[in-house]
Amino acid sequence: MENDLAEIAGRYDTDKAVHTHYLRNYEQYFGNLRSLDIKLLELGIKAGGSLLLWRDFFSRGLIVGLDIEPVALADHTGRIRTYQGMQQDTVLLDRIACETAPDGFDIIIDDCAHIGVLARASFWHLFDNHLKRGGIYVIEDWGTGYWDEWVDGVSYSPRRRKLSPSLYRITRVLARLRQSRFGRMPLGRSILSLCKASVLKMQYHSHDYGMVGFVKELIDELGTADITHRQFGSAPVRKSKFAEMHLAQSHLFIVKA
Repeated sequence: MENDLAEIAGRYDTDKAVHTHYLRNYEQYFGNLRSLDIKLLELGIKAGGSLLLWRDFFSRGLIVGLDIEPVALADHTGRIRTYQGMQQDTVLLDRIACETAPDGFDIIIDDCAHIGVLARASFWHLFDNHLKRGGIYVIEDWGTGYWDEWVDGVSYSPRRRKLSPSLYRITRVLARLRQSRFGRMPLGRSILSLCKASVLKMQYHSHDYGMVGFVKELIDELGTADITHRQFGSAPVRKSKFAEMHLAQSHLFIVKA
């Protein structure tokens, strides 16, 4: 009988043992890959406990880790590789992939700096170039964007706004004008779109700092089909690079299309 992730995590020095909902999510997404010859890359491994966790969970997998500090692990299986460097170093990421997963990784996990611009740099390089189709990219701890003490975090200030009847009427008028002769003129269309956007912006407040801002950019990629819709969007038309995206508390899974 195979041990579950919670039991395996308890054997090693990894904070994943504390985040039980992380482990439940991982079992849901990784369960059907457990007996396969997968190749997994984790960014940010500290002492390496999580690599031992993945080694035991994926009995035939090759487990690769990157950290800014050197990590030495005793691994009797020979299925763990470690590298030292920064997650935004795309030359290093290319070398790691060439040496360990020339055909692409099945799973990539970002548990590294939790800083938006760094996570974005490694995400797009690895996702576009070194993640297999159908592969899974995981981002941990995206909630740091709400922490004022974090490098690029800002404390959340809720500003709930109600849509007043007058604002609603304005948006309806602008939407109708958009369909009129004036709205079909290039300059008229631009003016009406700008006015409508300004009115609608008054209705909602969005927190766009650090990792939270990066995650919301990823939601935009998920919405690419609507963004580039032939009738309502802007050219060129294209599909999203994401087959699906699962958002959980400070935990994100993206499946590559």
